[in-house]
Amino acid sequence: MTRSRLRAAYGALAALFAALWLTPAFPHAVCGNRIFPATLGIDDPGVGDELALPTITYLPQNSSGYEETSATFNYTKTIFPGVGISVGNGPDWQRGAGYGWESLDTELKWNFFCIPDHEFMGSVGLDVNWGTTGTGTQYTPYTTITPVLNLGKGFGDLPTSLNPLRPLAITAQLSEDIPSQSWTDGSPNSVNLNWGFTIQYSLPYYNANVAAIDNAFFKHLIPITEFVFSAPVSNVPPGGYGVTGTIQPGVVYSADKWQIALEAIVPLNSASGKGVGVVGELHFYFDDIFPDSLGKPIFNSFPGFTGGKS
Repeated sequence: MTRSRLRAAYGALAALFAALWLTPAFPHAVCGNRIFPATLGIDDPGVGDELALPTITYLPQNSSGYEETSATFNYTKTIFPGVGISVGNGPDWQRGAGYGWESLDTELKWNFFCIPDHEFMGSVGLDVNWGTTGTGTQYTPYTTITPVLNLGKGFGDLPTSLNPLRPLAITAQLSEDIPSQSWTDGSPNSVNLNWGFTIQYSLPYYNANVAAIDNAFFKHLIPITEFVFSAPVSNVPPGGYGVTGTIQPGVVYSADKWQIALEAIVPLNSASGKGVGVVGELHFYFDDIFPDSLGKPIFNSFPGFTGGKS
């Protein structure tokens, strides 16, 4: 990583802390009448006390000919309302290559705005994938720092004449992977730009805000398709330029305090993989399950700030 990029990443972290006193309080991913579900290819725009366990991923055959399966967890704890720290890890198996434990991954995330009438919300985060914490096939000698922007927009603000479209929502993510060292064993570590979006149709939203759905199972479903892309943008090895990505159609079953999601993983091109993979996740919302203990922020507000009240 160049010194300027490193300073920029740490500067973003400092700015995040400096702005905490302006943080409003939002539930995990609720804005107005919209509940954005936890998604699998990109992150949702909310911050809450929650646990994803397990997330099982079978990836299509990669460009090296390996088939990869992982079983991971991710836990997020809110420190202040709208501000949380997450930690994730888990084992990974590569058929034909071996086994390893993934690098420890952490993220500081701030849900910095919500416009309830327009079901529009956003968050920023700083993700760190810690070098030398992985093992076996997952060992990486350098740390990767990733600034992240997440946005979500529901269409419940459309007129009632367009009722069939009001359950629609989109979310989007933009991030950049910045390695802590530019070279490893004579090979460049590229800086990667990542982006993606989801299109989702919430039957729970339809049931609550448009018209009743009689079927007890279908009124909990959210059909979804995710589009996830990445491309190296600097310090790229010869022949390394090009976009890779996946298209991930699937469905989320959303209950009051938990959800389960299942998606196919379809490679965008040959460089993205071969064949079709699958990912599934069980997700628990601690802010709903344990609202008075594990599910509430450690601090009710930023210390020393009264929000303008005496």
